[in-house]
Amino acid sequence: MTRLAINGLGKTYADGTEALRDIHIVAQSGEIVAILGGSGRGKTTLLRLTAGLDRPSAGVISIDGRAIDGQAASGTHPAISAVFQEPRLLPWLTVGRNIAFGGRRIARPERQRRVADLLARIGLAGYGARWPKDLSGGQQQRVAVARALIGHPEILLLDEPFSALDAFTRGSLHEMLLSLWQELRPTILIVTHDVEEAVFLADRIVVMRPRPGRVYETMTIRLPRPRNKLTSEYDVARRDVLRAIDRSLASEGASGLWSGAVSPWV
Repeated sequence: MTRLAINGLGKTYADGTEALRDIHIVAQSGEIVAILGGSGRGKTTLLRLTAGLDRPSAGVISIDGRAIDGQAASGTHPAISAVFQEPRLLPWLTVGRNIAFGGRRIARPERQRRVADLLARIGLAGYGARWPKDLSGGQQQRVAVARALIGHPEILLLDEPFSALDAFTRGSLHEMLLSLWQELRPTILIVTHDVEEAVFLADRIVVMRPRPGRVYETMTIRLPRPRNKLTSEYDVARRDVLRAIDRSLASEGASGLWSGAVSPWV
């Protein structure tokens, strides 16, 4: 079933800057879709529009066939939760209450049960009474993910939430995210500039072109889960994505920037 449909989406700001043009993306129920691109491709703008935090200049965003594009920038759609590059935890609330804040519409007994369950699942059982300042960056981002998932959203938007973390912590959070996704099965739209992250997490990858942001190519990653980064199949998928990036650069008159091993674009 189609959960999220983005049709003909465009965004032009008041100063005339065109951030997005004619974006078409469809995400099925329980699917993970990665929006892959470097700076200037409108990835964050796309997520803000999808969350209802800004108005599009053109096009329609639909959840389960119902358009949400007319929603004012007054907060996210109730079916959507978001995690940003920074955890954005409330410093005056404990860890447990930060998670509970994401489920404030849930009856208190059930909310408390979910908080305890999520703390255990993100590896922070016993941390509920601590303050955000006492946590590492990776731990804070775990709490941010738990806060976004406590309400069991239909759609989870991730705006490069792991980009500031070291490789070891990032890998751990990838595993945590997939574990929670396998149980709750939200549709996930993740913005990233990291090819490895996109290949490891996503069912499909949307490669973007810049200025204005446009969809260049959509690729399906046909790898079973759990994914093993050391297999030849994984390496083939990663190289296919890098080749798509190279083609997108060549289409902008910047051919030859990737020699086949590592792209300087990521």
